[in-house]
Amino acid sequence: MTSTLDSLNFLRRPLPSNSSVLSGIGIGSSSSTASSILYGASTEEKIIIDIGTHSLRAGFSGDYAPIHSSTLKTKFTFSSSGIITRTVGHTLHNTVVESEEELEMRLVEHFRDVYRRDLLVDARTRKVAIVESALAPVRLRLAVARVLLGNLRVPQLSFYPASVAALMTCGSVQAGLVIDCGHRTVSVTPVYEARALPPYATSTPLAGLALFDNLRGLLQNYARFIPASGKGDDVQCQDLLSDSVVTHVMTKMLLASPIALPEKMRANLGVVGRNECVLSDELVSFYESSSTCTGTATRLTIDTERCGRGLLLFPSWIRERAAEPLFSGDPAADHQSIPDAVVQCIGRVPVDTRRALIANVLVVGGVADLPGFRHRLLHDIVARLHRDSRWSALAADAALADESQAFAPSDRSWIGTSLAVAAKIGTVELSRDDFDGCTLPDWTAISQ
Repeated sequence: MTSTLDSLNFLRRPLPSNSSVLSGIGIGSSSSTASSILYGASTEEKIIIDIGTHSLRAGFSGDYAPIHSSTLKTKFTFSSSGIITRTVGHTLHNTVVESEEELEMRLVEHFRDVYRRDLLVDARTRKVAIVESALAPVRLRLAVARVLLGNLRVPQLSFYPASVAALMTCGSVQAGLVIDCGHRTVSVTPVYEARALPPYATSTPLAGLALFDNLRGLLQNYARFIPASGKGDDVQCQDLLSDSVVTHVMTKMLLASPIALPEKMRANLGVVGRNECVLSDELVSFYESSSTCTGTATRLTIDTERCGRGLLLFPSWIRERAAEPLFSGDPAADHQSIPDAVVQCIGRVPVDTRRALIANVLVVGGVADLPGFRHRLLHDIVARLHRDSRWSALAADAALADESQAFAPSDRSWIGTSLAVAAKIGTVELSRDDFDGCTLPDWTAISQ
């Protein structure tokens, strides 16, 4: 059964471009690659799993992109009495997990679906490489290890630091600042000589969730809903916006404005909808005058539970200014911006590493997929360095690590780990027989 699944798996994956399996038609490759295609995957091939607070990516080592990429969801709801009921579409990242058993049950559900529907292999036949952040909670790491080694009976786990793996996608670059723009947190991790330096890392909660909340608040305050039936007047969108509509606007219609906000206007900025934050008339006027979008209004047809189908009409400046708190901070909640977190990280690292780190700024994560986000962030980092006399000398050296953007920012950590495993770069490993269920090696462990 395992060999059959392996064969099916390779039938659905692209063939290497330099294979000589069919030498008669001019497609050349090594004998090991030929054997892999004819008889199934090599046992040395590993499953790469990148699990975050919002999404899960999985695939095979050596591939250029993950096979599976989805939002973390669960089909179970847990009550205080311990009764488990089955539901649909309940997001995992918005759920408070109260026990380790609950967390492990949710992870078992996700991993089994990934193996059964996408990877099409027996979990007991493939080693697994985990892409992990140095700041990942120990509780989550233990739960993942218990599920994979104990429940799914994976033979071995390997742990690869996400920041180092992401930097590997830039080629020979061995030093840089990796800015991971995740769903709940943006972390800035320095990497020097291909080693992550977690003690100097900084973070800010202004990440994907803050972007989602700010977009929802802006739409609720400034958008109008026009019913398709034509009956009734236009209505405000206070209770009409579902999570799916806001997510669609965030992933398909947003971009980062290339024009930075003036310093004097940042004091009144914040995440709209949080801490009773509202935009001043002066700020709205600046957004309207500096908008680079075509047209003053954006239209989107949506379905609502209360009013049925209709037209969502909102100002176009919302599309490029929804991410503004990530660049300018949230003074009301005392949350620093991403550029401030970068400068704070630069101040922590050793003096002789600063110039090499700021010269290679790598922006990864799902939020970084926004058009214009990376270049706007670099612009604000340079401006922030210029404002402080201690770091102004470093402003001229600030640059993005990969101008070509060969890979999607959200996939870089997974792709880097795939390259590392294919190149047989060793790291911390844990076999099924050695795992006691309680302890795991972390970033302080040194692989022999």
